[in-house]
Amino acid sequence: MRSEFLITYGEEFIEKPNSLYDFLIVGKISDQLSNPNFFKRYDPKVVICLDGPLPYLLTSRIRQKKYLSIFADARSENLSKRRLRILTNLKKTEYSDFDFIFTENEMAASQLFKNSVDEHKIKGMGLLQSSIAPLPFSKNDSVFSILKGRPMWAALNIHEREIDFVLKAHRQVLRAAFQYCLIISLSNPKTEEFLKEHCSKLDLRLSAFEEIQTPGEANQIYFSKEPTDNIKLMKLAPIVFNGNTLETLDQQEDPLIAASLCCGILHGPNTNAYPIEYKGLNSVGAALQVQSSNELATELNKLYSADKAANMGIAALDFISSGAENTDKIVELVFDYLKDREIG
Repeated sequence: MRSEFLITYGEEFIEKPNSLYDFLIVGKISDQLSNPNFFKRYDPKVVICLDGPLPYLLTSRIRQKKYLSIFADARSENLSKRRLRILTNLKKTEYSDFDFIFTENEMAASQLFKNSVDEHKIKGMGLLQSSIAPLPFSKNDSVFSILKGRPMWAALNIHEREIDFVLKAHRQVLRAAFQYCLIISLSNPKTEEFLKEHCSKLDLRLSAFEEIQTPGEANQIYFSKEPTDNIKLMKLAPIVFNGNTLETLDQQEDPLIAASLCCGILHGPNTNAYPIEYKGLNSVGAALQVQSSNELATELNKLYSADKAANMGIAALDFISSGAENTDKIVELVFDYLKDREIG
């Protein structure tokens, strides 16, 4: 039987009209969850909560064991002082009646233990994230063959106002390692002329990424206007700088994609689009914040050593793997529950 999902995020609902739902996924607490008619209408079989504190009506339904209940708070506010205050002041009934709980870290788990949550209910720790399946790319690709042996880094999704920042950093890097190659992906194709003008002013040799045809070190920088090239660039370069992070500009690149490809990640101070991801990656040494061209160049020169770049990439891959394991555990718990009750 096909399962239906109802997802709430605040007052927003992702639902199909006139449907009964097997799964209720609470992404953010809604006032509607305090309405008795809500559960009469939807009557889910599995409840997965990603946010708190929880309304009394929801916890009372969980206490009655009407459905499998999982509190997967790994991606909520655990990293903030507000969330820790919530955990410290928990009432026993708010969390102790959940069948399974996933916490962001040991500190959150400890707070739950202090509030009478059974230890065996804690099934995992760490950020929740889905496994990312990157696009296929063979090392026999002609581009890889042409650039093979050259140290390189990629600047992804670069805004016009970041071009000068990136180019000045690369020019400094070339003084220490003349073979270093930079590949830039532009967030807006219209900035191509701006990029060419700045490269000319800084005496940097530039070529389009799709025009790479013969081996050599004549070009110091390649650029791409195609967002679909980003995966390929991340597979070519062991170190990436994620653009639109110097200030609030355009859409940012998800750092977990680069992490899944074993890339070390450099970024600016604006990580508002992915705050938890960046904080987690920085905490394990998989990402590093820079604030100036000089600082970016300094870090790139440090990472010129293959071992240092590789260690950063391994830390990134370990980080994303641990999160995917927790997500897989939740999926396994739900499927086992449905199988036992012949729902799925």
